[in-house]
Amino acid sequence: MRRRSAPGSLRRALAAAAGALLAGAGGLVLLALACGRPVSAADGALLAPGERAAILALGPWPPEPPHDARNPASGRPDGVALGEALFHSARLSPTGLRCASCHEPWRHFADGRAVAQGVAAGARNTPSLLDVATHRHYGWDGARDDLGAQSLRPLDDPREMPATPAQLAAFVRADAATSARYARVFGAAPGPDDACVRRDVGLALAAYVETLASPRTPFDDWRDRLVATGGATPTPAFPAAAVRGLRLFAGRAGCAACHAGAAFSDDATHVSLLRSPAAPGIPDDAHPGGPANALRTPGLRDVAATAPYLHDGSADRLCDAVRPHAADPDRPAPSLTAGERGDIVAFLRALSAARDDAGERGCDG
Repeated sequence: MRRRSAPGSLRRALAAAAGALLAGAGGLVLLALACGRPVSAADGALLAPGERAAILALGPWPPEPPHDARNPASGRPDGVALGEALFHSARLSPTGLRCASCHEPWRHFADGRAVAQGVAAGARNTPSLLDVATHRHYGWDGARDDLGAQSLRPLDDPREMPATPAQLAAFVRADAATSARYARVFGAAPGPDDACVRRDVGLALAAYVETLASPRTPFDDWRDRLVATGGATPTPAFPAAAVRGLRLFAGRAGCAACHAGAAFSDDATHVSLLRSPAAPGIPDDAHPGGPANALRTPGLRDVAATAPYLHDGSADRLCDAVRPHAADPDRPAPSLTAGERGDIVAFLRALSAARDDAGERGCDG
C-alpha cells in the first residue's frame, strides 16, 4: 500500500513545529540528532556555553614536543636512539624479556592481555605507553613521579623482567654498540658504578618512551574547526552518535571530571569500585600510603585499539568499561541507558585514529 502524503495543513503545522524547535537554543543540534544525520562544526555554535567550554577544554592536540630538562638524553636524537635500542633489546634483562614484550608497538604499546605476563603473571593490565610525556605520575598506582625511575620499575619487579643493577650495568659495558651509544649520550663510557649506569639506562629509556605519541583523531579535527570557525562555517561531518556521546562525556555522565584535558586524564588517583586481587586473597591496594584501591586515571586517546580495559583487564569491551568504575562521594554515578553508553563508546572510538571495533556492535542493558 502506498503511503499517502500528509494534507497540506498538516505539513504546514509540522513545518511550524520544526521552526519553533530550531528557534530554541540547541534546536539545530537536537533536530540533527533526532534525524540521525551527521553533525557539523556549524552545529557547535548552538551548544550551551558550559558544554562548549567543557568540549574545548579537551584539546588542543598534539602538545608541544617533550623535553625534560632533568634528563640529559631527553630531546636528543642520540638519546632517543639509545633508549629505543634498549627498549627492544632481549639482553636488557637476563630473562630474555624485552620492554617491547609487554609494550608491543603493533598493539599500540600495550599487550592485549587482561594482566601483564612477565616471568610470572602480574595483577594489573599493561597500559599503553602512548602519550606518557603528558603525565606527571606513572603506573596504575601513580607511585612514581619520574619517568626514568618508572622505566626501571619492570626491571625491579620479580614478576616482570627482573635484572639487578650489576646485571644491567654488565650488559651496557660489555655490548660494544650499546657502550658506544651510551658514551655519546652521557659524555663518557659506562663507569664502574652499577647504580649510576642503571640510572642512565632509565634516563635513556625515558627519552625514547616520551616520544611515543598518539596521532590526531576525528575528534581533534572537529574540535579545532569549532574553535576556528566559531561554529559559523559548515565543515566535514562528525557522527551524530559521537556528538551525543561527547555531550554526555563532558556533561551529565561526568566522565570529564577525571578524564580531563587534552590527554583525557587528570593524572590523579581515584578509588576504584573494582577490588581485584594482587594475589589469591590479597587485595590490590594500589597507591602506597593513599586510600585503599586508589588508581591513577588512564588517558583515553587511542583507547578503542587497546582492549581489554580497567586496571585488572576485566572489561573486554568499551561498553563494559564505561559503566561506573570510580567512587566519588561528592557526586553519585549517573544512571546511563544502554543507548547512552553506546553513544559514549561512539565518541571514544572517535578518539582513535585506528581502532579495533570487534565486539563493539552496541551496548546491551
